[in-house]
Amino acid sequence: MNKAVFSAIIEDVTEGIYKDYPILLEKYGERGRQKCKEDNEHHIKYLQTAADLGEEKYFTDYAHWLNGILTSRGMKTEHLVDNFARLKIAFGNTEDEEQKDVFITMLESAINSLRGVK
Repeated sequence: MNKAVFSAIIEDVTEGIYKDYPILLEKYGERGRQKCKEDNEHHIKYLQTAADLGEEKYFTDYAHWLNGILTSRGMKTEHLVDNFARLKIAFGNTEDEEQKDVFITMLESAINSLRGVK
């Protein structure tokens, strides 16, 4: 997938999160929205690296590492699961059949793994 597709996905996911959770804008402001975009850039970079390596575990390990950081700062695991679910939907709407299937599978695995976290 090219950078323009990734940028569109990041924008779409971020806007969806802030539309569905307007409290985030009140709580974190525009800086929070920008951070959300940056976080999604990282998610995609880790997905791409995991796909390039053919190592789904690489992305799942990243998801658990990130969840530990986020929950220590007051976020909930469900926030990350929601973000990954939105990415999954966004990738499902892209034209790149080969990579989207790999990304979707990795996101599903990470979501299922995170849901097992207490």
